[in-house]
Amino acid sequence: GDIQSRATKSVPAQVKNLTDANKQVNVPQLLSAIGYEFLRTNATELIDGGRELVMKQRGFQLINPTEKWFPGITALRDNFEAWDWRFGRTPKFSVEKSIELKSEEKIHSVKLHVDVEGGIMTEIALILSPGGERIPVVSSLKGREYSDDNLNGIIAALKGVSAENVKLAMNNL
Repeated sequence: GDIQSRATKSVPAQVKNLTDANKQVNVPQLLSAIGYEFLRTNATELIDGGRELVMKQRGFQLINPTEKWFPGITALRDNFEAWDWRFGRTPKFSVEKSIELKSEEKIHSVKLHVDVEGGIMTEIALILSPGGERIPVVSSLKGREYSDDNLNGIIAALKGVSAENVKLAMNNL
C-alpha cells in the first residue's frame, strides 16, 4: 500500500547479494573485513590509516548484546519495538491499500484510505474510482490504534460485505 506523510522520505539503497559478486564470501570473513576496515579508518578524518593505525587501535572484539554485558539493553530494545515508539510518535500519515471487492461475477478494484494521527485511525474511507471522493466506512476500528492487524481487520470485514451492498455502492458512483 501507499503511505503519504510529510515526514522526510527515505531513499532506498540498492540491494545486492554479496555471493553474487563473490561465491566465497561468508559471514566470519565479512565481519573480519568490516572490523579491519573500521580499525584502519581514522574516525575524525575518515582517512585510511593503513597498518600503522591498526596497530595503534589494539584490535577489536566481538560483543555480545545481552543484559549481562550491557545492563538495560532489554528495556531499550522493548521501547524501540513498542507500538508507542513505532506508531504512537509518528507524524500524521495516510495509508492507501488497493483491495478487490466481488459482487456476483464482477470484481471491483477499490482503495481503502486510512488517516492516522498520533498512531490512532481517525478516518477510514473507500475510494471507489481513481481520483474519486472518499466514502466513509463505518467501523468500530475508527479511533483505535493503527497496526497491521487492525488494517487487515478492516480489509477482511470489507471483503465480507454482501454483493448487494457492493453493487449499491458502485451504482452510486
